[in-house]
Amino acid sequence: MDNKDYDLKGTLKVRAIKEDDANHLQTYCFPEKTNQEVVEELHKDLSADSQTIRLVADSSGYAVGHISVKPHPLDEQIGQISDLAVSGPFRLLGVADHLIEAAEAAAVEKGMNVLEIELTPSEQPVIQRYKDWGFSEKPIVTLQKSLNAETNDDADEETNENDADESSVEQGSLLPSNDS
Repeated sequence: MDNKDYDLKGTLKVRAIKEDDANHLQTYCFPEKTNQEVVEELHKDLSADSQTIRLVADSSGYAVGHISVKPHPLDEQIGQISDLAVSGPFRLLGVADHLIEAAEAAAVEKGMNVLEIELTPSEQPVIQRYKDWGFSEKPIVTLQKSLNAETNDDADEETNENDADESSVEQGSLLPSNDS
């Protein structure tokens, strides 16, 4: 049998999510989640008091792509993108481009004027893709302190107490005084 090329055509529609999309989303976009987890998240975001925008890329009735935009908790004019996912076979067809474009339009309708997403520095290909869509890096500093450190040695505890005393003196000098 000879190989034959077929000219296949299809349509892609980006639309608001529906409850019926849960099974396809779990299969094509979120296979790491259980169907029940996807259903619960969907119900939460479709509730009347939810401000979350959830869109799907629909190909012949199958949800093959997804994006969420939630208002920032401190500034409702900022939308936070999450859960951009596209099924493998559809990634090279520009489905993510259409999802981003639709998310931007939906965010503007909701009164948002900025979209943002938080990514780790190790996600360079993803970061570059967002830059291609017009996003820019925002300077931000994340500070972290582990609270699970346990010391068993009394000498270590004494050293830590002395460091804490010195630290509070140093911090006190950094804080503004009320001498005015």
